[in-house]
Amino acid sequence: MAADIDQAPYVDIFSESFREDPQARFEAIRRTSWLARTAIGVLVIDRSQVQAILADRRFRSAVPEVVAIQGGTGELAEAIKRSVLGAEGEDHTRIRRLASRAFTPKAADRHRPAMQAIMQQLVDDATSGGIGDHCELMTAIGDHYPIQVMCHILGIPREDQDDFARWNAAMTWALSAEVGAHMADIEWGFGNMGEYVAALAADRRRQPRDDMITALVQAEEADDRLTEDEVQTLIASLLFAGHDTTRNQLGLAMWLFAEHPDQWRSLGARPELVPQAVEEVVRFAAAVNVTPRLAVEAVELDGYLIPQGTLVMVSLNGANHDPAVYAEPFTFDITVAREPINSFGGGRHYCLGASLARAELQEALKILTTAMPGLALDGEPTWRTAMGIFGPERLPLRWDAPARAAVAT
Repeated sequence: MAADIDQAPYVDIFSESFREDPQARFEAIRRTSWLARTAIGVLVIDRSQVQAILADRRFRSAVPEVVAIQGGTGELAEAIKRSVLGAEGEDHTRIRRLASRAFTPKAADRHRPAMQAIMQQLVDDATSGGIGDHCELMTAIGDHYPIQVMCHILGIPREDQDDFARWNAAMTWALSAEVGAHMADIEWGFGNMGEYVAALAADRRRQPRDDMITALVQAEEADDRLTEDEVQTLIASLLFAGHDTTRNQLGLAMWLFAEHPDQWRSLGARPELVPQAVEEVVRFAAAVNVTPRLAVEAVELDGYLIPQGTLVMVSLNGANHDPAVYAEPFTFDITVAREPINSFGGGRHYCLGASLARAELQEALKILTTAMPGLALDGEPTWRTAMGIFGPERLPLRWDAPARAAVAT
């Protein structure tokens, strides 16, 4: 007979001790259970159950509910429900089917030269032409790289990209714990972004170009196309999911390598390790810690009965450190080939932009390992968390600058 979830161990996910060291609490829970009670539902930490729930259609995306809990209502709530992050059933399947060709690994690879050029320019600026030896990474690079890449891919003209970045920054408050306090900012960002994308989509229908907006407005299957509203909400979803996560993941990567200089040296000496290094970075310190699901009916799973309507926080972080799957899960080692990571989710809501995110991180690390030998922290980082997305607010770094002597000579 399945046990009631009230019998599961309890964890205070809002406590300071949990935020400081969630893995310690996870490991204590794992000794007796794969699931824990929380103040808002349940938390799932073991890899096998994480993957099962992500693939199980008895659980749907709870992003709309989580946004509502944070104070998101009205038009914002409706937009989230229509987006690829919150939609379900045939609506979700149809949007993904029509949009998927723009997000294949082959499609992402086409943009690698632009990623290289954007990162190289940012690094050149940050290193003052090659002789600088320190910077605050997020301000100098992290806040700019993902949005510039996305603007290139979408086909946003350079002269409009600063406005686009400001609108996107305002919109990202929708994925914070302060939605209610920033509704005016969110609505301003959504409004301006919506008008701009609608005009751009109309232009691409008249004059197609080699960019993602053209690919989306032309996406067709069995006489079905994305509507104008679907194109707008899809682009907003991409910016939500793609900018902040990639920004934070790049910051987490550089923090990890600064804390593990031997791994940074290995990556610089063996650039063929870059793809595997990205996987290890995203396994060890994922920017997206959890993904929320809602039980649409009562579900009996591995000894527990999860009632209908239960909010299920699926811990991707817990799954990535499951000792039943990963040998030495708390060791950061880019030279070890491991089981596939769980950080991009799974099932029908598997991250649409996973190939794009991997390509961005790979191209960034190739350039940064050359530009910043001897990487180290240059002060204490500060951190931020929003809706399960975690990363550095500020990340001061320093490195060796061998060009300094040559320039002086």
